[in-house]
Formats: sequence, structure tokens, C-alpha cells
Amino acid sequence: MPTPTQVVTSPAGRHSPWIDFFERVPFMAGAVVAIMGALVLAGWALNLPIVTQLSHGAVPMIPLTALSFALAGGSLTMAVRPNRTATTEAIQQTLAAAVATIAILSFYEYLRGGASDFDLLLFGDRLRDGSASSPGRIAINSAVCLLFFAIALLFIPHDQRKHDLRAQIFAAPGLFIALIAILGYVFDVRGMYSLSQSSGMALPTAISDLILGVGIIFAVRDRGVASLLMDEGAAGVLTRRLLPAALLAPVVLGIVRLAGESAGIYETEFGTSLFALASILIYVILVLWSARVLRNSDKERVDLLALEQQARAHAEKARSEAEAARAEAERANNSKTDFLAVMSHELRTPLTAIMGYEELLSDGITGPVTELQRQQLGRINASARHLLGLIDEILTFARVDIGRERVRWESMSVNHTLTDAAALVQPMAADKKLRFVVDLLDEDQAIQTDSTKLRQMLVNLLSNGIKFTDNGEVRLGCAVNASTLEVRIADTGVGIAAANIEDVFEPFWQAEQTATRKTGGTGLGLSVTRKLARLLGGDVTVASRMGAGTTFLLTIPMKAPVGETVRRRDTPTTPTNPLRAVRI
Repeated sequence: MPTPTQVVTSPAGRHSPWIDFFERVPFMAGAVVAIMGALVLAGWALNLPIVTQLSHGAVPMIPLTALSFALAGGSLTMAVRPNRTATTEAIQQTLAAAVATIAILSFYEYLRGGASDFDLLLFGDRLRDGSASSPGRIAINSAVCLLFFAIALLFIPHDQRKHDLRAQIFAAPGLFIALIAILGYVFDVRGMYSLSQSSGMALPTAISDLILGVGIIFAVRDRGVASLLMDEGAAGVLTRRLLPAALLAPVVLGIVRLAGESAGIYETEFGTSLFALASILIYVILVLWSARVLRNSDKERVDLLALEQQARAHAEKARSEAEAARAEAERANNSKTDFLAVMSHELRTPLTAIMGYEELLSDGITGPVTELQRQQLGRINASARHLLGLIDEILTFARVDIGRERVRWESMSVNHTLTDAAALVQPMAADKKLRFVVDLLDEDQAIQTDSTKLRQMLVNLLSNGIKFTDNGEVRLGCAVNASTLEVRIADTGVGIAAANIEDVFEPFWQAEQTATRKTGGTGLGLSVTRKLARLLGGDVTVASRMGAGTTFLLTIPMKAPVGETVRRRDTPTTPTNPLRAVRI
């Protein structure tokens, strides 16, 4: 909902010139009325005849009325100024209350009868020179207008906050009375602006009332007449075109009719008929003109609606195509994953048989084995185990990727699990002559997780650190923090470029992308490790710097999720011989 000082803008975000003008109307109206009141007061102070004396039956604006307009104009300008504060609002309300007080005291003087000091409060000596019985008293119709406008001014802050119509409701009767007085002067009908022979609403007073009333109407622009005039749609266009014609056409036609009758050009009957005919023609033209505007607006609306529907249809089609493409991509990915799972399983079976035959040959069951043959069989065994590790890695990746990997919750010793994983990779560190350090918990604790998956993650991270470290050390450390096991694997290897920090967890991504790279592997180890960690409710993060080594942080909850069945392993919760650190 727009604020009291805002209007809804056009689609292009720009106001029409009329809208910009209407936004400035309240401030301009208040300033004009305040200046007119001040000028009349100055005229009384200087005893200017044009201000103080009657001319051609017109009634002068008396000082109290001029003072009221100065106060009311100041109140209106303060009510619509931007960045209002509690102090400025209090001053605005005080000025409006002063105007209401002057109007009410004027009514009291009429009820009391006779002259009073209040009527002669300003420039009393000059007012006594007039022929009126109460020369300084505000005319009844003027006092009524001032009271209505004062109440409207008091309600402007409330309407701006609550988006109400109270100010416009009280300003409307004052506008109507001022309009009657102006028409009385236009058509020379004294009874329309004066209720007695001695006093009446002065023409400057009627004009000031009209300006003040219009300013109050536009002080709150999101409701009532002001909102219609400032609307950017068809309603605003029609209101701005029809309202001036509806107000001015009868007045202009009435003046023309009276001028023709006074000049003797035609009689009263002919003038009345001419007035009626001209009114009919003007309003028929206005109706047809308005209908044309509505037709064009409706056509534009229909065109915009058609464009919107067309755009919506295109968007729906694009969305359907995107969903179909995503579904096809998912099917292709699942097919790829299923293929990897099946092929890995099929390859694992004959590879296991090869390793079994190698063990039979090495044990001499089929016959004596020479030392040279034993060396060759050892190489076959090492190669087969390496290949089996790669196949297991691909198989695990495939199962996790398609959501078929299951978690077996077990309670086990943290230190024993870390020691077992370290023992599996110790030969790799020994082959590269690296310092391999394992820092265990000072006081062992039990963790509820999947032991196989935890061991696989530790082996993957440790193997990765050893693989990319040529000199220095690889260190495994652990701690329990807020029911979470934190395992850090730090190495002094080549490090990872900042641009590739997150790429290391992507499937098949390799730090060395060439076919002649020094390190082997499928590029699935870290990806599988992160997937398994998240499957267990944890995560893996990495920090690294080129040439300064890499540190992986594995976090795993110490407790299984609520409702899960936890098995107890045969391994003790606490080692028989407590281990503090293992240095190899």
C-alpha cells in the first residue's frame, strides 16, 4: 500500500506532468493562502483602500479572516512537508486549532449579539469607521468554511498514517460553500455569498477558501478524489478530462447565456433552450471522447494480456523442456551408475579368483616355487590388490550415488578404529620414507557409526596425503568436540591451488589431468569420502596452500541418530593397552 506521500507510478516508472503537478498542489495551495492572508493583513496595516473598503457591492476580507488564512496556510504547508517530526506536527496541529478557535468564537459572538472586543482585536479603530453593525466579525458562511477546514487540517496527520478520508470529508462542505460564493460573484447574486446586507464572504475569501480546500483534498493522495485524479490508469485519465469540463462548462455557458440576454440578443426562453442544447452537445462530446479513451485503454489491456499469456506459454514450454531434459539427464546418470556398479561387481569376482590362485602358487600347493617366481607372484598380488581397491572405490561410489548404500550402526573404539586404518597405509608411508604420526585420544571413547565406512574414509584421506607428499610427514590427529569426532589428516605435500579447493571433491577430478601424471587413482577417493561422511551425518572440509601442504578435517557425530539400532562390536571400547601416539 502506498504511503501518504507516495502514489502508484506508471509501468515505465515515470509520472505524467499532471501527476507531478498534483503532488505539489498541497504545498503550493498552503503557501498561496498564507501569502494572501499576510498581504491582506499588510493592507489593513497600511490602510490600503483596495483592501479595506467596499467596491461595487463586494465585501472586503476582514483582518480576523486574513489571520485565519495565514494560520491555515502555514498549517497545510507543514502537514505535507517531507521529513516531518513530532515537533513540526505539534506546531501544525496548534495552527489548525487556532483557526478552529477563531471560527468558534465568531459563532459565539453571533449567538451573544452586539459588538465585542474580539471582533475588533485587529485594527479595531479602522474597522469602527465602517457602516456595518459588527464590522470586525467574520461572516457566518466564512466562519463555517474556516471551521470545516480547521477540522480537516487537524485530521491530515491521522489520514496520512491510517490512509483515511476524514480530512477530505470535512473539506468537501467548505469547498461547496466557497464555490457557491464564487458563483454568486460571477452571476452577481448577492444572496449566494452574503447572508445579510451588512456582511458576507469576500471574493478574496471565497477564492482563498477554494484554494485551501483543494490543497487539503490533495494532502492525502492515496484515497478519495485525489487518488482518482492521480491514477495512472483509465480512471485517472477520465477523471482528469471530465472533472474540469463538468465544473467549468456550466459556468461558461451560464455567463454566455446571461450576457446574450443582457445585450438583448435573445429572450430568456431562447437563452434557456440554448443553454440546454449547448450542455447536451458538450456532455455528448465528453462521453464519446471518454468512450474512445476507454476503448483504447481496453485494447492496450487486451494486447498486454495476450502478450502475457504468450510469454507464460513460452515459459511453461521452456520449463517442461527443462524438466524433460533434467529427467533424461538423471536417467542417463542412473544408467551410468548402474553400469559402473554392475561392471565393478563383475570385475571383482574374477579378480578375487586371481588373488586366490596367486596365494595357492605362493604357498607351493601346486609345486615348488623358485625365489624369482615368488617375486613375480608378489608383484601379481600387489597389482591385484591395487586393482581390487580401485574396483571397490568405484563400487562404493556407484552405490552412494544411486542411494543404495546402507549404514550399519555400530559402537566401537575411536582409538582402535584410527589405529587399524593407520596400519593399512603404514607400508605406503614406509615405502616413501615419510614420517607417519598418529595422535590418539588421551582417554579413548566409544563412537556409534559405521566402522567399515569410517575406516574407508580414513584410509582414503591418509592415502591421499601420502600419495601427494614426497618429503616430510603425514599426521593423523583427533579430538571430540561437542559430541562430534574431529579427525585431522595433515601433510607437508604439494598442496592444492585456491581455485581447485572444492574441485578435489568432484568425481574423477585429478590434480594432474594428463595421461602421464605421476600419481595414480580413479579420482573418486575424496568424492566417495565426502559422500560417506554426509551419509553418516558429518562432512569433510579442506584447507591448503600451494607448496605448504594440505589439511583435511573429517567430522562425524559420536552418537547414531535417534531410533537407529546400534550393534556392539567385539573390539573393546577402550584399548587393552591405551595408546597415546604412534610414530612410524
